[in-house]
Amino acid sequence: MKADKPDTTPWDQLEQLVKETRNFLTEYDDIVLHKELYRTLFMYHLTYLRDEVIQLMKKFTTLPKDVAEEKEIDCCGVMYHDKDAFKQHYEAAHNKKVLQSASMCELKMSLTKISFFERHLQDYILGGSVSSCELLLNLRRILRRLDHTLEF
Repeated sequence: MKADKPDTTPWDQLEQLVKETRNFLTEYDDIVLHKELYRTLFMYHLTYLRDEVIQLMKKFTTLPKDVAEEKEIDCCGVMYHDKDAFKQHYEAAHNKKVLQSASMCELKMSLTKISFFERHLQDYILGGSVSSCELLLNLRRILRRLDHTLEF
């Protein structure tokens, strides 16, 4: 017989989701590393993930009207105010030819991380009842990164 899983409190669920958002933010650049090679597949998953993030944010707060119109882009610790300057930095620093030989294993790992995070968001949309400033801040950061990735 399998032992029943002890009930988790809303605060435990919140703590788990905050950890997941922190991990996702940390690993985001590695997850979207090969988005140029598998553009259609990544864009589909990232668009769906963006919708989930927005839905969860709407559950606990109102969204600013200019969510998609961020004026600054943060990359490598530098704030870019001009999209062309960011694109030039991205091409020079992140879009390396070495990445053109992405393996299927790396692709599957990235998509698995996205799916895993989506599942956590969906569970919290359905059952989560509390939020924290850190959760909302992390969700806004994720939304901003998703918007920049989808726009770029």
